[in-house]
Amino acid sequence: MQRKHFLKRIFGASIVIIMDGFSTAANAMSNTKQNDLTEFASFGAIHLNNTSLEKATFFWTKIVGMKLRESSGQIAEFGTEYKTLVVVHETAKTPFQKGYSGLYHFAIHAPNEAEFASMIHRLNVNRYPYAPTDHTMSKSIYLDDSDGINVEFTLETPERFKRVITGGGLRMEGADGTIRSASDRLDLHEVLKALKDKDVNRTIAEDTYIGHLHLYANNVEKSNAYYKKIGYNESNYLPQYMFADLGAGGKYTHRMVMNSWHGMNKPLAPSESAGMRHYQIIFKSKDKLTEALNNISDYEKKDDGFWCVDPTGNTIFLTHV
Repeated sequence: MQRKHFLKRIFGASIVIIMDGFSTAANAMSNTKQNDLTEFASFGAIHLNNTSLEKATFFWTKIVGMKLRESSGQIAEFGTEYKTLVVVHETAKTPFQKGYSGLYHFAIHAPNEAEFASMIHRLNVNRYPYAPTDHTMSKSIYLDDSDGINVEFTLETPERFKRVITGGGLRMEGADGTIRSASDRLDLHEVLKALKDKDVNRTIAEDTYIGHLHLYANNVEKSNAYYKKIGYNESNYLPQYMFADLGAGGKYTHRMVMNSWHGMNKPLAPSESAGMRHYQIIFKSKDKLTEALNNISDYEKKDDGFWCVDPTGNTIFLTHV
């Protein structure tokens, strides 16, 4: 089944595209800032394989608003003024390949409404295409980088969310009792009312962070179990929809997400394709990291941290602050 038709069936609404308008452990401390300090871990830098550093630099600086923090040879770091969020490696030979397991998308979370509006305003000014989506628990837009890797900009809104309704397709019930599609159309006019700074050349806010990761799993059941061993809390496990998401202990329960909408038991894309190289989980205590390592058992210690591979084959770098 093609992915777009599957999404229409389970979410009840299609997403409309509009056009308007090298660090790892060293970055651990600065990347832990996010809205809910009760969570056991946060994400560090996402490492990507891309075909062109020049094109990637244009995307992450001009389109996304990140600062080019460091560049050497085939590697470039992008982020805020003081922390790295994305590291690009010019090692891919082909663009992102669809139909494989691995990365579905990763999300850059805005710290407040004004910054989220600023992200959208920058895209409008540059006339870069994106998909505006209201998930109730969050407000989101989706766009592709220069190689077709999907990126999400997110504003967390757990205060609007009450529960997921699974009968007759996935729907969301809001705190006010309103029931809508799990992927409703985002009201951009309302979002842009919060816009305060129209300077599209400024760097994104310092407290912007990588807030969740959504994977194409080759087996949702196995991946869901694996990430629970790491320490994530099960939020929605919906095998009938080939979907699961988990939280990290805070109000926003959509930190680690997985689906098999691309098909069961699909392999990772060929290594020469653009996509995710690895990502980092930063534990807020050594005890939590030790507990995770004891649970997963299979890992390798190096580079001031621990490397492991999830059931799908995604590489993870585990550290603590």
